[in-house]
Amino acid sequence: MQTGYLIVGAGPAGTWAIKGIRQEDQAKKITIVGEQPYCAYSLPLLTKGYIQCRFKEEDLFLVEEDFYRKNGAVFLSNSKVVEADLKEKRVILDSGAEIRYEKLLIATGGRPRRLSVLNSDMEGIYYLRTLDDSKGIKAAAKTATQAIVIGGSFIGVELAVALREVGLPVKLIMLERYIWETLLPEAVGKYLMEKLIEGGVEVFPEEKVIGFEGRGGKATALRTESGKVFEGDLFGIGVGIKLNTEFLKETQVLIERGIRTNEFLETNVAGVFAAGDVAEFDDVILGEKRLVGHIENAQFQGYTAGRNMAGAGIRYSRVTAYDSAVFGIPLIFVGALESGKEFWIRGKEGKPPQGCFAVREGRVVGGVLIKPRGKEVKALKELIENKDIDISRFEEELKNPDLDLLTLVNRIKIT
Repeated sequence: MQTGYLIVGAGPAGTWAIKGIRQEDQAKKITIVGEQPYCAYSLPLLTKGYIQCRFKEEDLFLVEEDFYRKNGAVFLSNSKVVEADLKEKRVILDSGAEIRYEKLLIATGGRPRRLSVLNSDMEGIYYLRTLDDSKGIKAAAKTATQAIVIGGSFIGVELAVALREVGLPVKLIMLERYIWETLLPEAVGKYLMEKLIEGGVEVFPEEKVIGFEGRGGKATALRTESGKVFEGDLFGIGVGIKLNTEFLKETQVLIERGIRTNEFLETNVAGVFAAGDVAEFDDVILGEKRLVGHIENAQFQGYTAGRNMAGAGIRYSRVTAYDSAVFGIPLIFVGALESGKEFWIRGKEGKPPQGCFAVREGRVVGGVLIKPRGKEVKALKELIENKDIDISRFEEELKNPDLDLLTLVNRIKIT
């Protein structure tokens, strides 16, 4: 097969790349390769409603079934690229088929990182990354009597909430001292962990899983390094992802934490681009290399990469956000919380925090908003984009939850 544009990965990044290509080039052939049988869908909605039966399967999809055909794209589902020859501009699929291309986008995302512990291959142990994964968890939850979730980051916390919302007793086992420890200051993380506990999730911090126990090949308990044993019949694991880059190991593409790209999302190999979870890109707003694993970033990176594959030459310059929730308490994570050197907590002493700002060298680089109001998300994005103001003199005002954030940011911008 010969194609003008080849997209490897049919998730949000790959699918939005088609939109970007078609904005610049309405004629040249596009081929998109996806490992799953589905068109692009929302991974976050799996834990935010699908497992709880608030959403039907058809509610998850981000595009109509005929999106690819309408945009002149050939969609090869249930297909995986197993080998790439970037010098010859060709890839080999697991079926043995060969595709030759002119421009290539890698948007392969990642897969769940597996626990390497005793008996981790037993039945009853679930990882969540795909729609089919969530179908398995959803079915298991109907007959389960005790759920155990491992991992204190987004997938672990959101899965624990989802399983509790369907009525299961849930225990959350995690290495962290409090949820989202890598992103949040202790006061905010512990407050949200308290809300998780109030919602009925039993939380066990600083526990390292060393193995599973069971009968007849099915897991019935897990054991931690401290000697504790936790019995259950549904075990959900969310301990990070591993990027899908194996097919590039014999190529010239530079891979560090992720596939390295410049601000145009092009790799060190001319004509080869990367977008979404798999791309470690030059963030022109923050002036650092970043690897971002959420859907909004994937969509906008895919769109930008698609335009650049077709010759647009535009930099990816965007502050993106991810929403989550703890039993009805909405949360918005904005920018690069992990890049902050200190945190300013927004709230009053003795009152629940309303969020925090991650600060580095006199500027805000990220933040989380708890129960965001009005245009606070827009305001925080604008604050992060502002490179020219030393934010230090506005510390007390930013910490004050009574001040309207958008009004304050607009004043800061003209100072």
